[in-house]
Amino acid sequence: MEKDFNARLAAMRARYLENFPEDAAAQQAQMDAFKKMSAEEKVARIGEALALLADKKALLKEKFQAYKTAGKDTHEIEEHLALVAEKMQHLEEKLAWSRSDAADPVRKERLKRQLTTLEIKRCKAQLEQKKCGKIDEKIAAKRSAFHRAFSKNAE
Repeated sequence: MEKDFNARLAAMRARYLENFPEDAAAQQAQMDAFKKMSAEEKVARIGEALALLADKKALLKEKFQAYKTAGKDTHEIEEHLALVAEKMQHLEEKLAWSRSDAADPVRKERLKRQLTTLEIKRCKAQLEQKKCGKIDEKIAAKRSAFHRAFSKNAE
């Protein structure tokens, strides 16, 4: 059993090392993929991706027109154009959300603190065996406000 485990561990280590980049720049690029980005960096990256997709869409439209005039099948290009348009729409929504107040970390932390304070108040009221219906209502209102403000799908 132990030999089997050690053999599998050695195989996994070898597979990891063969896929690990050797030069420092590639290693740094791989590590940067997990780095937390600021809001400005996110907006810049989304803008770059949108620009690339706009160029790609323009090229696909040209290719579509060329195929159409030549009488070739344009079904694949139409599907690809639809996918690019959908991706662009998604990125535009993401860009709008990133630029809005919903992405504001200070506001998010303030709402979290208020929610925590209300929950502590409710706990104290329960310990003193008091009714906490009004506090529960306030907590529910704060939670719904938090979810409305910071959920990407809520509108």
